[in-house]
Amino acid sequence: MAMIYEMQRGVLESVLMSLDYDSGLASIQYYDAGGVEITPTGVATISVSPTLTGENFKVVYQSASGQWSFDGPCGRLRVSLAGTNAVTARVVIWRGDDARSGIPSGAFSGLRAITVQPYTEANVKNGVQYNIRAVWPLLDLIPTGTARKLWFKTNAKPVLAKLRQFQYLAEEMKIELFVAPTGVTGGTDLIVHNYNGVNPVATTVQAKKNVTTTTNGTQFDHGDPEHFFGGANDPQRQNVDSIPLGRERVLPANSEFLVVITNTGTGNARAQYFLDFYEGGTDLPLA
Repeated sequence: MAMIYEMQRGVLESVLMSLDYDSGLASIQYYDAGGVEITPTGVATISVSPTLTGENFKVVYQSASGQWSFDGPCGRLRVSLAGTNAVTARVVIWRGDDARSGIPSGAFSGLRAITVQPYTEANVKNGVQYNIRAVWPLLDLIPTGTARKLWFKTNAKPVLAKLRQFQYLAEEMKIELFVAPTGVTGGTDLIVHNYNGVNPVATTVQAKKNVTTTTNGTQFDHGDPEHFFGGANDPQRQNVDSIPLGRERVLPANSEFLVVITNTGTGNARAQYFLDFYEGGTDLPLA
């Protein structure tokens, strides 16, 4: 058994819903001031409440383009269009009896096929896997004893850093990661790339290279920087994955980070910093 609820344009909170259903899926259509459906800039925020009264709403993160999935009792659903250019929205909410995390019937008897894939592959299909790249090439060398700073800011969603790859041509390099830098100014905006060209979800992350700061903030790794070594006499090109395979860094929402790359060897250095990340909740909802 299932139930469908509809929030008409201009309504930002659903009617009271039955608490008997185990799962839910919400989809949104956005409209401008003239009532014309649009593809918005930015993404709406959806929150659900497990009760029929009180302000105990919890944010639900987007599971696919234009869709939000959730499990468990839900008495009310609330929508915020802040951060989008939409004026009104229409929301359809589907409630079902089966929790999405359950095993489908027939799975263990050979009557149901199940596809298993890594989180990252699923993230790409859902349009929520991204990357940034900062480069210091021959025309922008890093002199010995100097540093370059890369600023990274999360907003409403947490970020899972999946892979950090550092490529350099130098004798010796050092990377330090800081939280909550102060007085961040200048720099060049970095493009946040989405791997999905069909249904990409707009990122909320901001990043810049070559910023200046008043203070770098608090060291993320408790004062334990990463060191990278090339050849002393004839610097060699090195390509290092500095987040081990299968590991992730979980970066909280609404936080600022600073990556400081320092040339600790002799001579000038060239470098490239690549970060691959997922933006959203720390678990992938199953649809």
